[in-house]
Amino acid sequence: MPSEKPTRNQRIVQYVAVGLVCAFAAAGFYDADPRPWGVAVAWTTCTALLVGPAAWLARDWLPADRYETVAYVAAGAAILLAIGWLGVALAFAPHLFPFGPGFVVGVGFGTLVVLLAERTVVPERMRSVGG
Repeated sequence: MPSEKPTRNQRIVQYVAVGLVCAFAAAGFYDADPRPWGVAVAWTTCTALLVGPAAWLARDWLPADRYETVAYVAAGAAILLAIGWLGVALAFAPHLFPFGPGFVVGVGFGTLVVLLAERTVVPERMRSVGG
């Protein structure tokens, strides 16, 4: 089944949803006392170093019509991992729970770093290899 490009309105709804999640994470980070800057920086670095090369390798190895399917699988796996981490943190180490905002903000910033690097640093000829 061929994947259709999202319409302008669908893309706007996607951006608004992501923006609301980011705003919620920023509010949680701002309300945290003390603010988990170290956790946020560590997760930013880890996310950028893991997600960036994985995304670029996937772009090289996968045909363009498979990107959406792989994105759904990756998002589902990330959600399951987050749920598992939260369950373990609450069950065995409740003191880890306050660092949730640092985790969310770090992953968000790391993903943003990867997207910005791809748009600004990675040459166009390398971005279009898989497509």
